[in-house]
Amino acid sequence: MATDLSPARPSEGLQPATGRVAARRLSLTSPVRQSASALLLLFLWHGLSRFVFEPSILPSPATVLGRAVDLTLSGDLPRHMATSLSRILVGYGIGAILGIAVGSVIGRFRRVEELLTPSLGFVRSIPPIAFVPFSIILFGIGEASKYAVVVYLVFIVLTLHAAAGVRETPRIRIRAAQALGASGTVVLLKVVLPSAVPFILNGLRVGLSLSFMAVVSAELIGARSGLGYLIMDSQTMFETDKMLVGILCLGILGALMDRGASQLINRLLGRFAVQTG
Repeated sequence: MATDLSPARPSEGLQPATGRVAARRLSLTSPVRQSASALLLLFLWHGLSRFVFEPSILPSPATVLGRAVDLTLSGDLPRHMATSLSRILVGYGIGAILGIAVGSVIGRFRRVEELLTPSLGFVRSIPPIAFVPFSIILFGIGEASKYAVVVYLVFIVLTLHAAAGVRETPRIRIRAAQALGASGTVVLLKVVLPSAVPFILNGLRVGLSLSFMAVVSAELIGARSGLGYLIMDSQTMFETDKMLVGILCLGILGALMDRGASQLINRLLGRFAVQTG
C-alpha cells in the first residue's frame, strides 16, 4: 500500500492550542491517561493470548518481556537496534538535506515545478518495499542499499514539504524585500526559507516517522542485522515472542525519537515550531 506523502499545512490541526483546547490536549496526553491506556492494552493482549490464541501463536506479555531480557543480556537486541538506528540516521540526514534543497528550488521556480512535479507525484506513490530489490541490484547487499531506501522516502517527503512551504510564502513579503533592494539570494535566505520553516519542520517529523518504515522494508530483504531482519528471522523460525520483541522495539524507538525531535524543535526553534501535542 502506498504511503500518502502529501504535505499538510501546519495550520491544519497543528496551531498552538489555547484556553480550553490546550487544557483538553493536556488532559488527553497526561501520564495518568497514557498509563491507563498502556495497561488496557496489556490486559487485552494477555486476554487474547490466554483465551483466544495459542501461546505459541500469541505469547503473553510476560513471555515477550522475558525474551526481551534474554536478547538484551545476550547483546543481540542492542546490536540489532544500533544497526537499525545508524541506518535511519544516516539515510534520514542525507535525504533531509537533499529534499530541502531540491524542494526549495521547486517551490521557488515555477518552470522547475512544472517540470518535476509530475515525476514526484508518480514516485511518491511507490511504497519503499517495492524499491528494495532494485536498490539491492543498484548498490549491492551492503549498507548502501539500506541507506538508499531510507534516503528515497525521506527525500520525497522533505521535497514536497519544502516546495509547499516556499510556494506558500506570502507574496507581499517578497515584494517588500524587493522594494527595499534585496537581491534574489537575500530574498530566498531571509524571506522565503524562514516562511517555509513550519512546513519543513513538519516534513522533518513526518520523514523521521516514515524512515522507520523504510529501514524495516530494507532489512526484510537482503539484510543480516537490524530489527527488520530480527522480525523476518523470527518468522522463519516461528519464534513469535522474538518477533514481537522486534516489533515493540520499533514502536518504542519511533515514539521516543518522535518525542525527542518534537522537544528539540520546540526548544531550539520555538518561534517557528508548531505545537503537535
